[in-house]
Amino acid sequence: MTKRIEVEVDGAKAEFELRDDLAPRTTAALWESLPIETTLRHGKLSGSACYLDVEHGPIAGIPVEPELPVTSIYKGWMVAFPAPSMGFTELLISYGVAEYRWPTGRKLVTPVAELQGDGSALFEALGRTHSEGEKSVVVRRGGE
Repeated sequence: MTKRIEVEVDGAKAEFELRDDLAPRTTAALWESLPIETTLRHGKLSGSACYLDVEHGPIAGIPVEPELPVTSIYKGWMVAFPAPSMGFTELLISYGVAEYRWPTGRKLVTPVAELQGDGSALFEALGRTHSEGEKSVVVRRGGE
């Protein structure tokens, strides 16, 4: 059964399908950690992407080794960067050209969810974080 999540930023909502075919352990941990209400920030080094830190639930403690390691984050995708030693996992959502980077270079992430349908309103809200700063974000279970 397909699991979907909804992401809401500044009143803009979009639905994503969890890609358990690519990362079953990571997507299961994310699902069990929902809902998430936190702060969304623009990624300074990663291009057109925003991130949120999840400090609770199973997703916060997933193993540091990515389940399906990638660096590119395609538009309309959500990826996970586990940092269990720091007590959180970072989720990133791309609204354009993006690649996960730290000041020391590229890092590996795991793709966890893919946009379903029109994401233009969400992409606009994500893009505004570049000039307006952080925003509130809610990630919740969608239709199953």
